[in-house]
Amino acid sequence: MGETKSPKVGLALSGGGALGYAHIGFLQAMKEYHFDVDVVSGTSMGSIIGALYCAGFSPIEILELVDKENMNRVLSIVRFSPSFGKGFFNHDKLSHVLEKNIPHNDFSKLNKKFYCCVTNFNKATYKFVSKGKFLKEYIIASGSIPVIFEPKLVEGQQYIDGGVMQNLPVEPLLEEKCDIIIGVDVVSVPNQSEVKGLTNIFTRAMALSIVSNTEKWADKCDYLITPNLENYTITDFDKAHELFDIGYKFGCNFFEDYCKNKNSN
Repeated sequence: MGETKSPKVGLALSGGGALGYAHIGFLQAMKEYHFDVDVVSGTSMGSIIGALYCAGFSPIEILELVDKENMNRVLSIVRFSPSFGKGFFNHDKLSHVLEKNIPHNDFSKLNKKFYCCVTNFNKATYKFVSKGKFLKEYIIASGSIPVIFEPKLVEGQQYIDGGVMQNLPVEPLLEEKCDIIIGVDVVSVPNQSEVKGLTNIFTRAMALSIVSNTEKWADKCDYLITPNLENYTITDFDKAHELFDIGYKFGCNFFEDYCKNKNSN
């Protein structure tokens, strides 16, 4: 008799700005439970975390990188753009971090298959990129929140945040014919009696836009993890460790239940 083939597992990491730091905690729980995935797909912050993970960084190393590179402070992440007509900020900081920590710029040299979701601003379409030698450019493009960040020009096209059209990047995992698809969605829109203040209005409007395009793809997941992040916003970069802890807690709960169910069958 032949050996039983292991299921092909795909992991989709949503966008969500600072909320995406919860992904690091989930990955840490995944590591501690010795659970492995074959394909990772990411949007926006999920793309940044997913790419570093696929490049060989452990979850703790990614968290340490957040601290070391001051990615837990908004003013360290953003750089004012000289061309205000495109966006208030550019991605010089993120570009520096990627250049420093990923020595190559090639999807094929990653340790795991990785898909990056971007929105083509010129054509009003989204796409998933998993091949070619513009890895870092597409990662940066995936996190280019419109108006806040200037669009990223890659291969002659302008790209913005993939979450504008596809925040839970499940689609390529279906095309990869993954046997098990796990989605981690860090964005929710809790009830709020009064919405005031420009920052609050902006973050809530972004969250509403993002949530509206995730429902269809959430239903395609075999398992959907939604950490309770209602007390946090997409700009809470200074709360990276709190967000990590919440993602870790929800990850541990998920894998504990998963292992129990698996052993009982």
